[in-house]
Amino acid sequence: MKILVLLALLATACSALVNSAVGDCSVINPIGNTIVTAGEKIKIMWANSHATVFPSIYLVQSDGVTTPIVLATNVSTALGEIVAELPRTLVPSNAYYMTLGKAPQSCQSGNLRIIGASSIIPDPKPPGGLENQISSGRFPKGANEAASTSLPLFHITFATIAIALGFILVV
Repeated sequence: MKILVLLALLATACSALVNSAVGDCSVINPIGNTIVTAGEKIKIMWANSHATVFPSIYLVQSDGVTTPIVLATNVSTALGEIVAELPRTLVPSNAYYMTLGKAPQSCQSGNLRIIGASSIIPDPKPPGGLENQISSGRFPKGANEAASTSLPLFHITFATIAIALGFILVV
């Protein structure tokens, strides 16, 4: 019985560590390894923010110029999303990421790959607007559901493993 209590405490402590490492909210779009083009618009989506406003949304290049680029300011977190335009002058790199908000109420996206701006200026209003871009695969469709279920699934899996180990140790 003592072992089960010990394992329950261990599972709770590990869960708390995972939650504190994740940050205040979750960036659900763009997902890690998304490829975007400098000069184009990008849809940024988040969930579970405890702040009411993000003072700034930054784009940071971790392998080059480390000065953050402000993509948006004073963004209401109740919206859950915003469309921002990436500067055309971004240096192509695989090591960009976004920071939404200010610590301790902030979150970060996974790495983004930004490719150079196209020499052809695209039509500013693509047919069907942003919804057409989402359904055509330009932005991942259904990223909201995938991201919101991945972390609880991790917790369930971790708890299941901890319980199974507890039973093995008792027997």
